Amino acid sequence: MKDRIAIITGASSGIGEATALRLAAQGVRMVLNGRSADRLTDVEQKVNAAGHGTIAVSICGDIAEKQVTDACIAACHNTWNEYPSVFIASAGRGLPGTVLTSDENEWDHLINTNVKGLMHQMKSISKTMQELAEAPRDFVAAPLDIVVIGSSIGRNVSPFNSVYGATKFAAHGLTEALRRQLGPKGIRVTLIEPGLVGTNFQQAAGYDPAWFDSYSKEVGPILKADDVAQVISFLLNLPGNVHLDNISIRPTRQAYP
Repeated sequence: MKDRIAIITGASSGIGEATALRLAAQGVRMVLNGRSADRLTDVEQKVNAAGHGTIAVSICGDIAEKQVTDACIAACHNTWNEYPSVFIASAGRGLPGTVLTSDENEWDHLINTNVKGLMHQMKSISKTMQELAEAPRDFVAAPLDIVVIGSSIGRNVSPFNSVYGATKFAAHGLTEALRRQLGPKGIRVTLIEPGLVGTNFQQAAGYDPAWFDSYSKEVGPILKADDVAQVISFLLNLPGNVHLDNISIRPTRQAYP
């Protein structure tokens, strides 16, 4: 893992931050992306402390803009003269409600981040990784990984959160299609679909805190961000001929979605 370089989008909080800290303990060098400069700087400092040196640099920006992913890839090469072998698409936003009840003024922001932004990330990193795969490379000993953070409601229809769920259904379809394109070239594309995870995601998206507390008690103990990060670390450590392509992770007592 010490030979690997990762890009982590959405690294300023939640699953992205937890993954950065877990990979830092394994010596992975990384470029961190997020929209909040202050929080991103804080995570960068934590990662460098965990890695006992300067193993992380940051690119602040909205991942919905294609040039931000391109800047992250360029930062890998400019900093370490290498391109990334790990890309973790963790950036995303939520939106409470359904087609009938959600704030339609937020639909464009949601789709731009969760769908169009993901497509931009996939296109840019796929180009880079295909070039790496085409060079003389033992993909078993030196894997190439694209990991997308989806959601359990990207596979199980939620009648109460259907707009956000629709963007995660899109992520599911895009990721599986990319896996079928890149897998034969020795590039692993993995979708991770978490159930209820306790992060700042719900608060930032405007979900009802009373509902979240009640549901968390009903199905808890709920997942922590590091629970998901631990799964990501596990799959990245597998030899390159072994692929966990779709992983669903839920609190044990969460039956649905």
